[in-house]
Amino acid sequence: MNRKRILSLLLSAVLAAALAVPAFAAQTSKYNDDWVFIAIDPGHGGIDSGCVATYDGKQYTERDICMQLGLYLKEELESYRHVKVFLTRTPDTPWSQLPSGELKFRMEYAVQECCDFLISLHINDVAPNASVRNGVCALVSRGSYRPEIAEAGKAVAAVALAELEKLGVKNEGFLFRSSEDNTRYPNGALADYYGIVRYGILMNIPSTLIEHGYIRNEHDFRTMLSSEEKLRAVARADAAGLVQYFGLEKNQPDAAPEQAPLRLNDVPGHWAAASITTAIAHGWVDGYPDHTFKPNATLSRADFVTLLSRMSSEDYSVYKTSGFPDVKDDAYYCKSVAWATDAGILDGFPDGTFRPTENVTREQMAHIMRLYLTHKGIDVSEIDPAIDSKISDLNEIGDWARDDVRFCYGAGLLEGRDNAFVPAGTATRAEAATVLLRLYDYVNAQSASETPEQPVEPVTPVEPETPAVPASLHTPIYEGVMPNEPVA
Repeated sequence: MNRKRILSLLLSAVLAAALAVPAFAAQTSKYNDDWVFIAIDPGHGGIDSGCVATYDGKQYTERDICMQLGLYLKEELESYRHVKVFLTRTPDTPWSQLPSGELKFRMEYAVQECCDFLISLHINDVAPNASVRNGVCALVSRGSYRPEIAEAGKAVAAVALAELEKLGVKNEGFLFRSSEDNTRYPNGALADYYGIVRYGILMNIPSTLIEHGYIRNEHDFRTMLSSEEKLRAVARADAAGLVQYFGLEKNQPDAAPEQAPLRLNDVPGHWAAASITTAIAHGWVDGYPDHTFKPNATLSRADFVTLLSRMSSEDYSVYKTSGFPDVKDDAYYCKSVAWATDAGILDGFPDGTFRPTENVTREQMAHIMRLYLTHKGIDVSEIDPAIDSKISDLNEIGDWARDDVRFCYGAGLLEGRDNAFVPAGTATRAEAATVLLRLYDYVNAQSASETPEQPVEPVTPVEPETPAVPASLHTPIYEGVMPNEPVA
């Protein structure tokens, strides 16, 4: 809407409430990294100009001022370490492409970009006969649902309002307003009225909407909004709340640019979040362009072998063709399949096919994993007979994979599902990341335990005319070489 009429009764005692917000310690991201992703929402856009005022023969719109303020705020925030900023719109975004047919879409954009906070920038308006209203305020949640999210919004807003007040404007504090159509939160509490605030609570992203004075109050306009210099000062004030809340530190002058981490919005809170994050960090697996990992999606045979080849750190780039009739030479998984086949890790189906697009089953994973361990020179012959009693569906496992499952189960590489192994069950992307990480750690542990110790016995004396062999060459290299026997 183009006109905002905020009632005085809704602002009673909110200044005291703002000042009562305690100082917050630096907050960490739910994405387990030391970066902060912030969404800036410049109010209105496209054909929606917001409120309008004319000074000195020039027309000023809320839409354009908030856009410029958003750009200055982005610039200010990015002067701090490990901050990534997103704008819900740009100056050139046409109305038809705004992520804001409704305010809900602006918050959904912040969710998609894995943001830790959304700050919405607006300017207030009043009816012509009420132009005496002045000052800044912040729209925040009452906290009747997910109060910790509400408190984060208040903490950022309280600091920003205090800094804006230093510029010479009145601090009207917090504005609370409840739904007027009985809209309620999942816990039954009456929802907050303002969309940005309500959707932030529902989508688990702290948010606040700051009203930067009244556009038709000349004092507010000339104090904060009438020049680039003043807008930059306002941006610094807005940034101060985020700086304090997240404990941000300024970039060093000569510091090299750092790449923001890949964030996936469906990983936090997932049971395999730690494994997925680690697998991504190792470069074994990637997310999708829409910032998702799809942890519960099934995994194809081609994908599992591709992940395995990446985890192996072996050079599979030299392969050109796989030898399987259903694996094209230009397929993204061709080199991985060819490597695995050459290494004895894959043997395909009796009809000579690989069937790359079929979902990999749990027994197939066990079979491939055990062959991979053999390829790495690890003894996989020892199987604890007691494992059989722990797998209720042991007889449902194919003869070709039964020992593979028994070994992987006993080694802790694979787990059952409700006292069963479910051999024909399909594996998910989350499970693949988890088992590959276990496999990686298992190989490293076995390799470390099998590394022979350096000899401690003295070297057998040699003839004086023969140069002494460096001690490092007396390390056992293969079976049959004695510790005191030089190796050529």
